[in-house]
Amino acid sequence: MRSLVTVLSLTALLVAGAPGSANGDSLPLAAAPASSPSAAAATPAAAPASSASPAAAPPEAAAAARWCAPELASLPGEVCAFLPAKEAPGPRVLMIFLHGVVQPDSGWQWAQQRGAARAGARHGVAVMMPRGRRGIGPKTMSNTMEDWWCWPTASAAQAAHEDALIAEWDAARAELERRAGGRFERVLVFGFSNGAYYATSLAMRGRLPVDGYAAFAGGSGARYLQRAGAQTKLRAPIFVGWGGKDPAHKDQVALAKMLRKLKWPSRSLGKPRAGHAMTDDQVDKAFAFLSGRRGGDKAPGQGHGARAR
Repeated sequence: MRSLVTVLSLTALLVAGAPGSANGDSLPLAAAPASSPSAAAATPAAAPASSASPAAAPPEAAAAARWCAPELASLPGEVCAFLPAKEAPGPRVLMIFLHGVVQPDSGWQWAQQRGAARAGARHGVAVMMPRGRRGIGPKTMSNTMEDWWCWPTASAAQAAHEDALIAEWDAARAELERRAGGRFERVLVFGFSNGAYYATSLAMRGRLPVDGYAAFAGGSGARYLQRAGAQTKLRAPIFVGWGGKDPAHKDQVALAKMLRKLKWPSRSLGKPRAGHAMTDDQVDKAFAFLSGRRGGDKAPGQGHGARAR
C-alpha cells in the first residue's frame, strides 16, 4: 500500500521557501489517484487511474468546481466522506480529518483527502473531511496565504467562524450516518499541519465532546493553550506525531511536553527521518492508542461519539 508519507509530505515547506508553521504548508499535486468515482470512496486495493479517468484530470482545472476528490462522496457544507468496504470489528468509528493549508483552485486538498481515505480503508473506519475557511490564513514575509483555505487557529477567527463550522460538521455527520445506516459510536479528530494546530486548540478548550485527537506535523505547547488546558475538564486523549526533518517539529515536541505537564492522557511519536508529514506508522499508533488496543486498556475517550456542544 502506498505510504501516507508519499501522499502527505511536502515537496516544499512553503511556496516561497518559508519555514513550515502553524499556518502554512504546501503539498504535492501528484497524489495517487483512485479508481473510478463512486458514491462512497475507493478501497485500498484501488489502482491508480488511467489518463482517461476523471481522477487523473489536472486538479487545477477541476478543483475550482469540486472541492472533494472525484471518488469521494460529497456531504452538506462541502464536506467530503469515505465509507470503508469493510468496517473494523467493535464500535463504529468516524474519523474527522482536518486538512492543512490549501491554495484555492490548486487541487492540493485531493492529496490530503486521499491520504485520509487510505487510512480509513486500512483501519476500517469512516472518514469525514470538512473544509476550512478563506480569509483567515497567515501572512508571511514572502507571500500571503490570507485567502487560502485554513482553520481558525486565532481566537478572533474562532469567534467569527467556529460555531458555523461545527454546525456544518454536525449536519454532514447526520447525513453520513443516514447513508451508512447507523450512528457512529466513537469519533476521533485527526489534523494535519494547520489542521493539527486547530485540532489541538479544539482539544485544549474542550470544544468537542469526542473520543480522541491526533495531531500530525502541527500543534504547539503555547502558553495560551496550556492555560486553556489547565481549565478544561473534558480531556479527550491526544496523540502527537512529527518528523525530525520538519523545521517546525519543535512545536510538536513542546506540545507533547505540555501534555505531560498537564497530566493529559497522551502519546507521542517522532520520526527522525520524516519531514512535514504523517507516516503510516504514526497513524497506526494513533489508532491503537485512541482505541485502547495496546495492553488491553480501556479506550480512553470520554466523548462516546457525542455531538458538538
